Amino acid sequence: MDSKKLIEGYDVELCDVDCVPEAQGAIYSAKAHFADDASEVMPYLNVTLERANYGRGNQFILWKEEGRTYALRQDELAISNVLDRRQAQELLGKALAMINAVWEKRDELTPDYEERTAPQVLEVFKLLPKTNCGECGVASCMAFAVAISEGSLRVDDCPPLRADENAQAVRGLRELGL
Repeated sequence: MDSKKLIEGYDVELCDVDCVPEAQGAIYSAKAHFADDASEVMPYLNVTLERANYGRGNQFILWKEEGRTYALRQDELAISNVLDRRQAQELLGKALAMINAVWEKRDELTPDYEERTAPQVLEVFKLLPKTNCGECGVASCMAFAVAISEGSLRVDDCPPLRADENAQAVRGLRELGL
C-alpha cells in the first residue's frame, strides 16, 4: 500500500456568508483548495462517516459535525460556520487529517459507492407524533424533524416515539436512514 498522503498541501480561502441570519457576529465559510484528486477517497469516507450524503456522479460527499457542514469535492474541502482564519485552519487541518487517515486505511475497508441523500424534512415530519411536547429539547415536532434530518438529534431523542403505538413510525424513520 502506498503510504503517501492523499492530500499533501492546500491553500485556505475564507468566504463571507451573508445568508446566516442567526449569526451573532461574522460567520464565514472556509475552503481548502488542493491540487490532489480527492475523488478516490469518497467511497471509503462513505463507509466511515455516519449519515454522509454521497453523490458519486457529482463527485462530492457531505457530512455534518458539531454544527458545521463539510463538503468534499475533487479539489476542495469546504466547511460552514467558521468564525475566523485561525479556526478555519484548525478545522480544515483536522478534517484533512481524517480524510488522509481514511485513505491510509483503505486496504482495510470495502468502498461503498451507494449514493445517499439526507431525508427531506417533510418526509420526517409526516412520521412524527406531532405532539409538540418539547420533551426532545426543541420547541416543535417540525424543529425536531429538521434536527434529526441534519443529524443533530436522533430518533431516540423523542420520548413519544418510544411508545409502542409509534413503532411503525420508528420503522419508517429507520427506513429513511435515521
